[in-house]
Amino acid sequence: MINYWSMRLHEAPFLHAAATARISSGCQSGYLNKKSSENSKWQTKWCLLYRNVMFYYERENSTRPSGVVLLEGTNCQRAVVHDEEKQFSFTITVPSDKQPLIFSTECESECLLWIQAVSMSSMQRVEQENMELHVKLQDVQKRLQAEEVTRNEYQTFTEEQVITIKRLRDENFKLKKHIEELKQEKFQKSEAERGSEEHRLHLLVSSVAHRWYNLTRWRKIIDMYVRSEHAESMKKRNRVLWQLMKSEEEYVSQLGTLVMCFFKPLKMAASSSHPPLSHAQLNLIFRNCETLYYIHQIFLQGLQVRMEKWPVLVLGDLFDMLLPLLVVYQDFVRNHASSLEVLTQCKHNQNFYTLLEKHENKPAACGYSLEMYLTFPIQRIPGYVTLLNQLLAFTPPDHVERVKFEEARSKLQELSVVIYEQTSDSESMYKTLSIEKMISGGCHVLFDTNQHFVRQGMLRLVGVQTKNQVRRDMKSGAKHCFLFTNHMLITERIGEQLSVNKEYGLVTLNHCILVEELSEEDDKSHQEEGFKLTLLDSSPDPRTITLLAESPRDKASWTVDVGQCIENLQSEQSSHSCYQRCSLSNDPRSDPRLFADSVYIKYSLRMNSGQTPKVRYASLDKLLERLMDARFLGVEYLNTFLLTYRCFTDGHTVLGYIINTYYDALAKLPDNGVPESPSYLPKNNIFEKQSPPPRHSLTSVGSDPVFMAGKYYSEVAMRVFNVIKSWISKYYQDFVSDPSLHQRLMVFLEQVASNDSNMTQCGRKAVNIIHRSLALQEGSSAAYPIGEIYNQYFNKSGEYSCLSGLSVQVECDVMAQQLTILEHWALTEIAPNEFLDKSWVKDKDRAPHICSIMQRCDKMSNMVASEVLSGETASTRAKTINRWINVANLCRKYNNFASLLQVIAGLTFSAIQRLKYTWCIVPQEMKNELNALKEVASVSNRFKNMKAEIKRCDPPCVPYVGVYLADLISIEEGVQNLNSNGLINFAKMRMLAHTILEIRLYQQTYYDIEVLPDVIKQILVNCSNALSEDKIFERSYTLEPRNQRSPVAPNIEHSVSVA
Repeated sequence: MINYWSMRLHEAPFLHAAATARISSGCQSGYLNKKSSENSKWQTKWCLLYRNVMFYYERENSTRPSGVVLLEGTNCQRAVVHDEEKQFSFTITVPSDKQPLIFSTECESECLLWIQAVSMSSMQRVEQENMELHVKLQDVQKRLQAEEVTRNEYQTFTEEQVITIKRLRDENFKLKKHIEELKQEKFQKSEAERGSEEHRLHLLVSSVAHRWYNLTRWRKIIDMYVRSEHAESMKKRNRVLWQLMKSEEEYVSQLGTLVMCFFKPLKMAASSSHPPLSHAQLNLIFRNCETLYYIHQIFLQGLQVRMEKWPVLVLGDLFDMLLPLLVVYQDFVRNHASSLEVLTQCKHNQNFYTLLEKHENKPAACGYSLEMYLTFPIQRIPGYVTLLNQLLAFTPPDHVERVKFEEARSKLQELSVVIYEQTSDSESMYKTLSIEKMISGGCHVLFDTNQHFVRQGMLRLVGVQTKNQVRRDMKSGAKHCFLFTNHMLITERIGEQLSVNKEYGLVTLNHCILVEELSEEDDKSHQEEGFKLTLLDSSPDPRTITLLAESPRDKASWTVDVGQCIENLQSEQSSHSCYQRCSLSNDPRSDPRLFADSVYIKYSLRMNSGQTPKVRYASLDKLLERLMDARFLGVEYLNTFLLTYRCFTDGHTVLGYIINTYYDALAKLPDNGVPESPSYLPKNNIFEKQSPPPRHSLTSVGSDPVFMAGKYYSEVAMRVFNVIKSWISKYYQDFVSDPSLHQRLMVFLEQVASNDSNMTQCGRKAVNIIHRSLALQEGSSAAYPIGEIYNQYFNKSGEYSCLSGLSVQVECDVMAQQLTILEHWALTEIAPNEFLDKSWVKDKDRAPHICSIMQRCDKMSNMVASEVLSGETASTRAKTINRWINVANLCRKYNNFASLLQVIAGLTFSAIQRLKYTWCIVPQEMKNELNALKEVASVSNRFKNMKAEIKRCDPPCVPYVGVYLADLISIEEGVQNLNSNGLINFAKMRMLAHTILEIRLYQQTYYDIEVLPDVIKQILVNCSNALSEDKIFERSYTLEPRNQRSPVAPNIEHSVSVA
């Protein structure tokens, strides 16, 4: 049984709606045939559609509807009816009801009209249209408001223009009136003086004087720059002066950016209610910056005035004005280290860090950091010295300004040395801060201002071994490693940032043991390149990190530097504890008498109480004595001495002093040899990095002279072995170039090894390691197998074969890679002694590899130009230019700045630049890339842009050697090797070592690129047989003669696609 449920509805609202629909206009109405199901009969009803309700009546004049249909949510569509008389039907369906209502009309058009009306009757659709209309209304209102604002602005502008027009009309009227008055006065004067003989004579004299002045000026120009025997020198001197003015303009712009973009905004921030830094910190960071800015503004204005008086250029008095004011630089330089230290501390404040980052990202900052802008003033004084050296080189001996320039150069040289001595630590701090910026999330240990940067390079991490011998192999790939005096960072590159692994990335050297030789359990293939670091930190499970260097030589350099840093740290710690136990108040190294000036040694002034004075001048005996004294442990002094000793002595003298020092200590031993050390003194094991305390008197620690003699011998022996090991590892070329020196060292080591009675276990281990280092250096091979190919094919005469034929087979990427490998191989072949004493200028036999690089640089540029000119058509030449621009871009990607400069020099050759037809069809995007590369390779300001790019990149890198040769020449010419008392200028040696060690950093990090001998051979052959400069110009004029009409690109050839 089916139950039918009924729902009661209140009919009053429906009746009211029906009555309203009757009187409303626009409602759809008419007679329709209706049935509720297919089986029911058709009924004729008069229907009325009002909004979303359909009323149906028995007849049109009925007052009360017989039914109502709610259309909200229904679906109306055409119905298929089998009755031929009712073909024009439609249905109204409720989604929840399966039985639809069926309606029929008399014709097709009426049926469609009802379907459309029912479909559009939903209130939801009406509301949606209402919302759309409302949005359009708001948009129209906003436009109306904007138009109203614009109208007001235009009205205001129009009123201002009306006022301006009125004012200009008044001024124009007054001006016309004034001109008429002047014309009238002039006419009256001319009428009065027309017949005057004196006036005509005055005009004649003025004309003659003006001609005489111009004639005299041109005679001076001809006498100075054409007829004079020093004409060429005077032309070059003028170019140097213009370069001085341009560099001064750039420097003043940099100081202006420092003051306007950093100093003044931060000064305003320091005066705010919530200052990110105090005024005291602000003054420490920006010491005398504003004063320097005003001084050089005045100097630049003087230069500009003097340049307007060309050809007579007198600048000596300007330097006389500038030199007394350079005292401000000394104060700035003394404060530079403190400035960087305070800046580092302020960066811990997040508000300051955010504000500084905002100012550094301004377009006016040109992408440089605040640290870089604080370094620019320090670099300016050496720049003045270089420019004055060039001026004096091109200034005739009898020139009126030569004496003043020489006086200015001598004073600036003294100031340059003082600046270097006082900024060497701040440069290390700047390097440390730049590394900290590269690390993702920062690294707090790098904010320690007492540690210094030592070296960086690539090492491969093999694995980490824990105490329970569980070994975890790490991900393959090289790691970026940074060595400081207190820590070592092992990082991994992720995008443009470096990441430090929490497990092994931070190595504290004070709690670390270096193991130079791998055990038998390790992989045999890693024996020559591998070494281990055991971390003895607070962790209950000590870890051992196994690292692989790129070559045995690289391993030796790393282990020597790491070992020296560990030795220094643990020596300081052990000596401090030793003297505390022995009731001694001070460590001898803190005794100021050790750093007191004497006749034979002079020290630099302390910048602050936390730093040890450095040797400035000393005799050879004092330098050798300090080298072998265990109280003066330090990586910087050892590296500087071993690198630069050739400037003031020879290898036999150094080795002889080392040997004599060892035998002097051996002679003080008693007959029973070396006694055992007491328990309260540290073990003397340098190769496990446990160093002895500093030297002291024989009665200062214990009353037993026998024990103290043995201890003194152990100290000296370990120091001797450490120096020899560093010498062999880093500068083995000294022993290769001098076989007698090598033989003398071998004899000494054999004699030491045979003295078993006095050798401790640690000493014998040291000798064994030195023997292995010698064997390793003798048996090591070159990193790249290029030497034989280079010697066989470079400078080989033959017919020039253009590389454009090879470009079909060799991709630009491959060409850039092989150029990079070739240049890096040439860089690694340079011995350190080639950079000393301007040997590449004075005696080319002493610097064969540097001279070979400079020679090949010129030939590579000619090869690029020759290849461009090998094309017979402009289209072929343009494609070749595109190809070489792509190669230069890829060289920049591989940090190969040497090849980048060679390619750009070839493309900017004047014989190539004059090819208007060719350059006309080179795509504009390629020209833009070439302009960007030319900015990088620009020689202005001593390769300033290239230096900045090199500092920002990570090794491996191939810098252009000429960048550093210019700096070395500046140091050699600006500072003498000996002072007036005949003492060695060791401050100059540090300056030379700082530059050369930067080059050696790039020599020691190799590329992981496969050498392709066929490509290398083709490059060398083409380079050797490139066209000479004269033939390049001849070929250029043959392809595009001088009298050829200017090209129009569309009428010549089609544009060349990017290669």
